[in-house]
Amino acid sequence: MKQPPSPVSGTLEQVYLLERDAGLMCRILGLYAARGVDVLRVEYAYAAQDVMTLKVGVTPLSGEGCADVLRVLVARAASLVGVLAAAEVPLAEQRSQSQQAAVAVL
Repeated sequence: MKQPPSPVSGTLEQVYLLERDAGLMCRILGLYAARGVDVLRVEYAYAAQDVMTLKVGVTPLSGEGCADVLRVLVARAASLVGVLAAAEVPLAEQRSQSQQAAVAVL
């Protein structure tokens, strides 16, 4: 049985701030599906009355075009009406945050 990748070492994350709209969230996730990007994790939470955050964790694509595909995907999602902000979370930043959390637990 194949083990799922570690959420820290094998995941790239994009974060969106968007208007509270389930249809918009589905359109963003549809962009990932259209480009064949494997989504490992999706988290959403309400940030304010009519605003929500959406975090999408994906498996890194093999090959040189990985960064370009994700950069274009985030730019395309940011251009949708209702998306207030979009950003990629660097993998190194994710690792340092998880290491700090692990040290805090110990």
